[in-house]
Amino acid sequence: MAAPGLVVAYHGCDVTTCERLLAGKTRLRPSGNHYDWLGDGVYFFEGDWLRAYRFASMVRDRRSANLTTQRIHAPAVVGAILRVSHWLDMSTQKGIAEFERAYASLLAEGAPLEENRRARDDDADFMLRSLDRQVFNELHRRREHAGKPAYDAVRGPFVEGEPVLRASGIRSDTHLQIALRNDACVLGYFRVLDLMAEEARTAAMIEMWRRR
Repeated sequence: MAAPGLVVAYHGCDVTTCERLLAGKTRLRPSGNHYDWLGDGVYFFEGDWLRAYRFASMVRDRRSANLTTQRIHAPAVVGAILRVSHWLDMSTQKGIAEFERAYASLLAEGAPLEENRRARDDDADFMLRSLDRQVFNELHRRREHAGKPAYDAVRGPFVEGEPVLRASGIRSDTHLQIALRNDACVLGYFRVLDLMAEEARTAAMIEMWRRR
């Protein structure tokens, strides 16, 4: 799929997780939630720390939605440098075709199928994508059964949010997401200086208004 190389990715989490990762005291564990649309793996936002921060903030504000297994009290973002040699890239026709073949396999086997569902009444994006997860996990099972090399990671564009212009195809929360399946691809974690600068500016503005 995509050519091997270095990728800058971001993970939204609680500040305690961020600090433990930076100190080398923990590793990110693969997610296996029923709604993980790219299948099992560690989820990152590719090249977009702000979207990762918005996700962490949403998890904090919508605790009843159970979007992560760990609670987020203080939103934070940790950056990661990934070196991925073997992608499943869902922005390509080859990736989409392999996904379709895995779905056809489930149908041929007569397997009970999951369903992509809305997270809430106003969810037009069907955020709980259990069927997508089922198909991706079947795709990986088929590769293993055929003796093919496993994918290190799955990459996919997630079109989400409201159109930024009337009738526009550009949506407000669209992002590139990565489900990392091979932890050896993580070369290291780093602190997001842009986020620190943004938080410092926000704190300064709040303090300025308090003094008025």
